[in-house]
Amino acid sequence: MKIAAAIPAWNEQKAISSVVLLTKEHVDKVLVVNDGSADRTEMLARMAGAEVISHKESRGKGGGIATALKWARDSDVDILVLLDGDGQHDPAAIPTLIEPILKGEADITIGSRWHHDKGLKEMPFHRIMGNWVLSTATSMSLSRKIKDSQSGYRAIHRRTFDSFSGAMETGFAVESEMITLADKDGHRWKEVGIPASYEELDTSTHGSFYHGLSVLGKAMRLMRMYQPARFFLAMSLIPMIMAGIVVVYSRITYPDVNLLPVGSMYIVVTMVVLMNYLWFCGIMLAGVNRTADRMLRMIIRSGEKDG
Repeated sequence: MKIAAAIPAWNEQKAISSVVLLTKEHVDKVLVVNDGSADRTEMLARMAGAEVISHKESRGKGGGIATALKWARDSDVDILVLLDGDGQHDPAAIPTLIEPILKGEADITIGSRWHHDKGLKEMPFHRIMGNWVLSTATSMSLSRKIKDSQSGYRAIHRRTFDSFSGAMETGFAVESEMITLADKDGHRWKEVGIPASYEELDTSTHGSFYHGLSVLGKAMRLMRMYQPARFFLAMSLIPMIMAGIVVVYSRITYPDVNLLPVGSMYIVVTMVVLMNYLWFCGIMLAGVNRTADRMLRMIIRSGEKDG
């Protein structure tokens, strides 16, 4: 099988040469997607022996992955490994990462820091907490739980490429979107334990906070699109909790009154109505999704028969 690696890179001149050289030991070809870098990333990647495709302007990580997928499809690559160009991912883990695909156990493998005994040791605490929140949110749109949805270290088989053609995300939320699209199309995915290095990487909370909010927003939109019942059930918890707070507050404030005050009663009734409305929306949209999926499969089967 033809195995290649793609490295989306933006201003990664410090580490790109070593990443390319170490990656070449485990794959047939290495592509660096130079995403509008202002430094010497492109030159150093070429000197290290990588094929380079450069964007004139930055398209974000999602744009870099889209370019890599097109290149892999045109180059008849069977397995494409995606890893970062900043040195966080150890290329020595590539054989472990692709092994389940080679054995036919999975179509996609995700390098999980949560499944490795040393994977979380160097990871800053705020990143651990953020990763847990984002992975939990992403899991709500999947058929089963994922522990490290934000890992950019992954391997994908050629048969999954078409699943990502509808991807819209250009930023870092592309990791959540890719696994959601693959899961929706029934591809098998598996998490594989990998180590991760954060030495000399920016570990400040400022950039991570805004990055986390954008990914969380995308994860919620994915859940709304593909698992509307779960999404609206989660949203219904908000009015449920608010109603409970109002009831408890009223009982503490007016302990001698058997009934709730009129104002509190109006609030509780409104929250209950809203909660039931959200449940209704989730049930209806889940039914619409299932019907649309069945109709789409029927159309595809009909087209295949006619062809």
